[in-house]
Amino acid sequence: MLEDEDSDRIEKICPICKKEAVKRCSRCAMVYYCCVEHQQQDWKVHKTTCHPFKVFSNEQYGRFLVATRDIKAGEIILKESPLVHGPAQITGPVCVGCLQGLEEKKYQECERCGWPVCKKSCQDQPTHLAECKFTIGRGSKISIQHFYVPHPTYQCLMPVRCLLLAESDPARWDALLRLESHDEERRGSEQWRNDREGVAKLIPRFFKCENKWDEDEILRVVGIIQVNGHEVPLTEPSSVAIYNMASMLEHSCRPNLSKSFTNRGEVVIWAPNAIRRGDRLSICYTDVMWTTGNRLEHLQQTKMFRCECNRCNDPTEYETYFSALRCSGFQKDSKCKGYLLPVDKAQWTGEWKCLRCSKEVTGTAVGQILERARMDLEAMEKHREDHCNKYMKHYSKWLAPNHQFLVDVKISLSQVIGGNNPEAIKKIPYDKLMNKIKICQDLIALFEKICPAEARAFGATRFELHAALAELGRRSTEANNSAAAAVQLEDSLHNANECIRMLLHEPSVLMESKICAQARVNAKTLMALLGIKE
Repeated sequence: MLEDEDSDRIEKICPICKKEAVKRCSRCAMVYYCCVEHQQQDWKVHKTTCHPFKVFSNEQYGRFLVATRDIKAGEIILKESPLVHGPAQITGPVCVGCLQGLEEKKYQECERCGWPVCKKSCQDQPTHLAECKFTIGRGSKISIQHFYVPHPTYQCLMPVRCLLLAESDPARWDALLRLESHDEERRGSEQWRNDREGVAKLIPRFFKCENKWDEDEILRVVGIIQVNGHEVPLTEPSSVAIYNMASMLEHSCRPNLSKSFTNRGEVVIWAPNAIRRGDRLSICYTDVMWTTGNRLEHLQQTKMFRCECNRCNDPTEYETYFSALRCSGFQKDSKCKGYLLPVDKAQWTGEWKCLRCSKEVTGTAVGQILERARMDLEAMEKHREDHCNKYMKHYSKWLAPNHQFLVDVKISLSQVIGGNNPEAIKKIPYDKLMNKIKICQDLIALFEKICPAEARAFGATRFELHAALAELGRRSTEANNSAAAAVQLEDSLHNANECIRMLLHEPSVLMESKICAQARVNAKTLMALLGIKE
């Protein structure tokens, strides 16, 4: 398709006939053509750069992407293969071919170099061949004897794969070196010292290549991995990949893009909601479902910057109080209904103050409550409804209703209540069914405020809400309340379709893809019940 001319300062010359053109590519809006035929002729060349965004840069943000046209909800804006893909630096032994985790005494060795593989075909994977040849050069095969986490040798593998690109694929190596390493900011930090004493010294010694790379070159590559690496959840444990264009997306704790992957490890960047032309495009470098204090600390340690996004600059997080505590929990017999937040939004370990009564609480007291709540959350059995309810009852004394820890338990509850099998939901009491519906509705309202592009959380919760509403509609039908049943089943269908929309891009190896497939089946059944034609 071609789009009408506008006032963009873009050279309006058709690349085929070199004549003046008045129509532009409607996908990227960056190239003009005189006619559809010439656009079709140019597509083989243009498709590799045809994206609905343009790369900008400045001193404050470095490189970032801006939408060159309106982007529709559900639209994929980028699909990209990795520059390099390998195991995480902190991991137990994994197959160097497919990156799946290995069990002791249940693996094979590459016949040439000795690196562990899960099956013989994995030793011939292209990602392994360069390091295989390099490992052979050390004069002896690798022998993995211990299967504990983390395995020190695996700290070297991803950096070595990057360094070897200089010889095996110079174009990818050049693209990798253009990515940010934050070398100067990292220098002298605890992480940098650990990398220097660990990976930078281990690689030359272990591979017997003392003169191949100097310490600074290895540390620069390690920095590129840490700053630009994407966790790829296609295997257990997850692997790490570095992408070229995706690395230029800026960070926001309330991003407007969602990230998924194909089964082949390609990253898929798409827009769950509509984006206006001129808006900056962002993903989240940390976890949007963490409190502000945790997000800030993680970003500072791993990405070497302090986040100044709108969400981090609003301690209330759009009045959700996702990181807040209850004032009454810190005052005996207090009836204050206010919430505690840091006095200084830049110091989440300092003093906290009630927004209503101005009571101040030490950072130490807050930290003790949060640490206890975190440890109990990790220890509890989230698949047990009684454990979830007990945690909610106990920690609701101190944590705001939308606090991260309580939200985590609510997500578990939304899945546990009537979720063991398709028949289980038919047997739960009415009050539990309504509680499941309310929990799902509250979670969706929260997600819409703090993380509207968090597709996986939305999709899974929409599915649970759809299932509960379908059961409510079934019960209304049995009670001969056809009017109520129709409304409930229509609402259930809406949530099933939203689930499908949010999980559409999930790879088949993940549970979210299976949820999406089930939602498709259920949606067809609901349409038949409601007399809706496809």
